[in-house]
Amino acid sequence: MEMLHRPRYEEASGPLPGMARVSADGTVERLDGVGADLRGRPLLARAATALLRSGRDAVTFMAVERSAEPEAERPSERSAERSPDRDALWVHVSMTVARETGDVMVSAAEVAPPYELTPRELDVLTLLAGGLTNTAVAGYLGTSPRTVSKQVESVLAKLGQATRSGVAAFAVDHGLLRLPVPGGCPELTALAVGAVDRLMREPGPLPRFATAGVAPRRPATPYEIGLLLPLVGASSEDGEQMRRGAELAVEELNARGGVAGRPVRTHVSAVDSLDADSVTAGLAELAARQVPAIVGGYLLTDERASYELAADYGAPYLNIGTSDLQAEWVRDEPGRFGRIFQTGPTRGNYGRGFARFLEGVRLRRPSVGFVETTMPDTQTFSEETARLVGRAGLGIDFLVRLEPPHDDWSRALRAIREHAPGAVMVTHHVPEQAAAFQRAFAQEPSPTLVYMVYTPAVPQFLELAGQAAEGVVWATVTGRYGDSRGRAFAERFARRYGAAPGRSVASAAYDQINLLALAWSAHGRPHDFGLVARDLRTIVYRGVNGAYDLDRGGQTSVAFPDEIPDPSLGQAHLVFQIQGGRHRVIGPTPYAEGTFRQPPWMNAQQ
Repeated sequence: MEMLHRPRYEEASGPLPGMARVSADGTVERLDGVGADLRGRPLLARAATALLRSGRDAVTFMAVERSAEPEAERPSERSAERSPDRDALWVHVSMTVARETGDVMVSAAEVAPPYELTPRELDVLTLLAGGLTNTAVAGYLGTSPRTVSKQVESVLAKLGQATRSGVAAFAVDHGLLRLPVPGGCPELTALAVGAVDRLMREPGPLPRFATAGVAPRRPATPYEIGLLLPLVGASSEDGEQMRRGAELAVEELNARGGVAGRPVRTHVSAVDSLDADSVTAGLAELAARQVPAIVGGYLLTDERASYELAADYGAPYLNIGTSDLQAEWVRDEPGRFGRIFQTGPTRGNYGRGFARFLEGVRLRRPSVGFVETTMPDTQTFSEETARLVGRAGLGIDFLVRLEPPHDDWSRALRAIREHAPGAVMVTHHVPEQAAAFQRAFAQEPSPTLVYMVYTPAVPQFLELAGQAAEGVVWATVTGRYGDSRGRAFAERFARRYGAAPGRSVASAAYDQINLLALAWSAHGRPHDFGLVARDLRTIVYRGVNGAYDLDRGGQTSVAFPDEIPDPSLGQAHLVFQIQGGRHRVIGPTPYAEGTFRQPPWMNAQQ
């Protein structure tokens, strides 16, 4: 259940949360290229070095700054009704000492004033946390006790507290303390924010009362991410790709000091994505470990039952299911499924992308066929797909759905050879079976373009299909870009594991870990599930597989260009062709690495 009172840190319209590492000498190193750059905030560097000297492990506080005044607006031109408080820039800051490196990990985010507090009310609240009377507060603020009394009443009402002691505890617990401390009040030195403030003002040691009871720093307990991966059964090759991508991300996070000063580790729950009992047991295992988040791949069994279990546990659950059903459930039941996120656009985009691609190529016949399984979670043909294909001027020759165990291609091959459509869309998530189809097709090909959904992304497909795969076109809604970020990831992955990653789920899992870490670092409280879920909605993260913006209907990534025309807010629906034994992106612009080539079996029949 959500806490009745939780800090309402609403993101301001300024930069995204920034992350940095501050060394003992005050050097600030930026840790992400997406959020705000913290190197231009000297207060943060001074506070971080003071935290190192204080013996404390962490401090959370509010900084209130004056925003830069636009040149076009002079004081004489301001509205008389405009309050100086409207120009205040509120920054929520979390700092944690990374014990392994002796540095300080800093996360800072511009926020709207929490609980609609004014800067002066934040001053009063900070001094109340030190146990000061109204008279003492007035002395530090240069005002009257009567004015302070009214401000205290306002603070109590806004924070929903009945007593001064209650509001003081609330302020400490939620980081609603201002730094620098108003008036340099020494009574707050026993608190972490007061100790940091004192050491920012004076280089000398802290008084004994400020260090009494402060335990020596001990190794931090790692934050554990539960990995729900299909390492058993037909999708095990994909599961291994996901595991390696996730663990590479964790290794790199820990090399940078971890998250909020703590190391990160994973616990892998190996499941069979086609076995409901296996998935249920995997989710129960992770819930029993009380992991603060679950990261997973796709599930090809009863999705609803799985998501019910994840919702019952309550931790944020990031998966790459590409499920239209999941997006619908989250959209329709946000109270139930509001902490479930899909970091890949929905499967419905495959039909849209197929129709769009066919508009740009010349087929031997103006018709198409579809081959997929009877499992709903692997199907891409729909009424919308049929409509879009028709709009492209193409007829539909056949729809073949493979019955369990989904390994008999005879009906599909017979339909292809009988109708010889201009193109056939093949959807099958098992690389061995997809490769078996392509080998059989190549033995007696028709002049038909083979367009597969996703499966060639698994490295095993090329190994098994061999030369028969040359010319195959395939698509994925979450794929590794061929840009500098994608190439750098592939190089690091290959150095770590001795083999190149596939073009989809290894980098998808890598992105999931980094996206989650960014949300955790915003406030340093991974076990506040509701707060982390809210941050996952507000972050726009550019990863290896494109841009993630989960604040959409269904908390699902959106596809460029079919769902959103702005590539900075979506993941490109990448179309590849196997050329010279390699996967080359041939669309959409601007991500293409090459152009479409006529498959060799079609050239031979001209």
